Amino acid sequence: FSFVSGQYRAHSDAAGVLPQPGTIFGVRYQWLVGGPANIVGELSRVSSERRVLDPDLPGACPPTPPRDCKLISVYRWPLYIADFGLALNLTGSRSYRHFVPEGRAGLGLVSDFHSVADVGEFSFGSRMFVSYGMALRWMPTGRTQLRVEFLNRAHTAKYPETYYALAPDSSRILTRLQSDSLCAVKGCTSSSQPSFWLNNRSLTIGLSWLFGR
Repeated sequence: FSFVSGQYRAHSDAAGVLPQPGTIFGVRYQWLVGGPANIVGELSRVSSERRVLDPDLPGACPPTPPRDCKLISVYRWPLYIADFGLALNLTGSRSYRHFVPEGRAGLGLVSDFHSVADVGEFSFGSRMFVSYGMALRWMPTGRTQLRVEFLNRAHTAKYPETYYALAPDSSRILTRLQSDSLCAVKGCTSSSQPSFWLNNRSLTIGLSWLFGR
C-alpha cells in the first residue's frame, strides 16, 4: 500500500483548452500474484486548471493562437484518475542490492466529473486511457519501501464544431487547416470528427508499506 505524489505533465493542445499540468497525489495498492507479476490499482487526483473559451467573442486568432484569444477565464479544474494494470519485476522474484526495477502497463479512466459542456461547447468529461511506464523500488530491510515512477497516460481529445465556426466578426478559434496539421502530428482517429491522441506524463515518488513481507 503506497502514498504517491509528484508532477503530472498534461500535454498542451492547439486551442489550449485541455486541463493543464499540475500536482498529482494518490493512493496505490500492489499485489504480488506470483513470481515477478503484480496487479496494480491506483486512485489519484491532479490539481489542474483549464482555460474556457467563447467562440463568439471578437478577436484575431492566428495559426498560433495567443493565450487570451477568446478567453473568458482560467478555472480550477481537478482531474480524477483510476488506473489498473500489471507490473513486472525485472529482477524476477528477488531484488538486486535492495533495488527492484519494474515495468508497468494498464488501462484506466480520467474524469473531471463535468457532465455539461462549457459555453464554447467543449467538454473534457471522462476518457479512457492506456498507461505504461517504469518504476524503481528501493526495498531496505523492514516493511517500508520507496519508489520512483515514470508513467505515461495516452488518451484522445477532440474539439467541437464551434471552434471552427466563424464568429460575428469573422474570427474563429481554429481553422480546418490547423486541424489537418494537428492530425498530421498527433494522429487523428476520424477525418469527419477529428480526434487526436495526447500523451500525459507523470513523475511520482511513493512511500509504501508492505503487508506480506
